[in-house]
Amino acid sequence: MSRREAKRVFICSRYIGDIDHNVEVALSLCRMAVEVGHAPFAPHLLYTRFLDEDNPAQREVGISLGLRFMEVCDVVWVYLGEGVSDGMRREIEHARRLGKPIVLLREVRPCVLM
Repeated sequence: MSRREAKRVFICSRYIGDIDHNVEVALSLCRMAVEVGHAPFAPHLLYTRFLDEDNPAQREVGISLGLRFMEVCDVVWVYLGEGVSDGMRREIEHARRLGKPIVLLREVRPCVLM
């Protein structure tokens, strides 16, 4: 698949809880998307870099920005392996309202990028 045909994939997975583990899961999901020729976006890997997840107002800004970005995505990948957080639930509901295709994933696989 050429990059011109690459689907924009919104990555929906847990952040809260075991953050180190959950970041690794999100990174693996992004690698999986790239490996099959897609362009992933994981808002929780971006916005948590400069917004404070422990500050409710900043957390809300990050979630809202992610939901806005979802509007231009072609598909939403939802990782269910460790359960659905409140933030994920909002993303899933938003994807449904937008009529986005939702791909449910229960496991991540190791990826080796070229």
